[in-house]
Amino acid sequence: MSFTAIVWLLSGAAFILLSFKRPVWAVAWYMETFFAAPQNWWWGDQVPSIRYALWAGILLLFAVVFYRASAGPGDDSHKLSGAHKAGILMAINATLVHLLLAVDRDISLDTYVELLKYVLLFCLIWYSINDRKDFRTALMAIAVGAFYIGWEVTINERGDFSGSRLEGVGAPGADASNSLANLMLVCLPIISSLLIDGKKRHKVVAVMAAPLVLNVLLLCNSRGAFLGLVGTGVTFLLIARGKTRKRALQAFALGSLALFLLLGDPKILDRFTTTFSGSEERDNSAESRLLFWQAGGQMLSDYPLGAGGGSFKYNLGIRYQRQVAGDDNVTDRALHQGYLTEATDWGIQGLLLKLAMFFLAFRAAFRTEEICRKEGRVNDALTGLCIMTAGIGLAIHCFFGDFLASEWTYWIMALLVRYSEVYKIPEVKAEDEPVPAAIVAA
Repeated sequence: MSFTAIVWLLSGAAFILLSFKRPVWAVAWYMETFFAAPQNWWWGDQVPSIRYALWAGILLLFAVVFYRASAGPGDDSHKLSGAHKAGILMAINATLVHLLLAVDRDISLDTYVELLKYVLLFCLIWYSINDRKDFRTALMAIAVGAFYIGWEVTINERGDFSGSRLEGVGAPGADASNSLANLMLVCLPIISSLLIDGKKRHKVVAVMAAPLVLNVLLLCNSRGAFLGLVGTGVTFLLIARGKTRKRALQAFALGSLALFLLLGDPKILDRFTTTFSGSEERDNSAESRLLFWQAGGQMLSDYPLGAGGGSFKYNLGIRYQRQVAGDDNVTDRALHQGYLTEATDWGIQGLLLKLAMFFLAFRAAFRTEEICRKEGRVNDALTGLCIMTAGIGLAIHCFFGDFLASEWTYWIMALLVRYSEVYKIPEVKAEDEPVPAAIVAA
């Protein structure tokens, strides 16, 4: 058995044992089974063949329920927020669309179950984080997972190239160039937050992970991720105010260096400029996206309340593409637009509920970030900025890919909501704790 497989099994066993003490360690194991899913890597046949992600999810559910039972009825550290209510309504809407409006329930079933699973995952990740230590542990789990993918691609040269784009490597739901780029785009600001406000071990992991993750993003050669990366940097700079502005400018300088490296690849710059060029110069990828979006718009006008999960990609899409293109030689493909995909699947009301969930989570985090900034807690404010900009980068890239329904979208929303709660008050350090009355009396 290889060293990697041994480490994967031992670390997983450690996370399972630790999860009985703190549920956030179940999140760590879940992230391990996601980023290092055995079926996606060369060492996968060296470990027992079971559904690790499923069991990791079950463990996470059990750990949260066990912790809740042990905490007792007086624990009010977790209260349902507006984002939770929007998520519940989104699940109810999907249920109604699936049962009453879906064009083909068999096709819709997988996407519907996936949505329910991710809403539950959002709640479990949120509930598993009890304090700042847990929050950093969750961020660290994501950073280490992204580091592993970066290591395999950069150091071990895993994956193949198709048309100068990295393929054949990644994680579940992120095993194509565009989806992997979106995942790495989300992970970069999370890694940066550990560099800003973390202990020595967090900073070491962040320093090692950031260049590898950035390299994977570059190799994916995705212009949507490029736009998301630019939007992430600009948003980080614009939101920062007061004492956080100086630190944000330093981070923006590093981001500008990353942008320079990105533009150093003429193939990426070429693909980016074709997005805004005329039809005679537009490459096949950009032109086909416009075809998909027009077809999706027509389908949405016919099914404004939704046609069920996967209805465009696996059922009705080819018909609407033929109507728009006037050509029978079209293939059934995804919309490559997260917002249109959400609307055609679950209706305009489903899209509005998803956006409401995202907005409410973002607003809660922004309010806490403002409190931290006004109180002079610069590192706390910058941590929130990093999580918020991860969401902004994701939202921008969703204009060019079907990532709004990805599970890391729900990770970000869970982190945004929990940040707003955990970082609202200053961290109590040992020297700040009040002296017990018995000692004072003595």
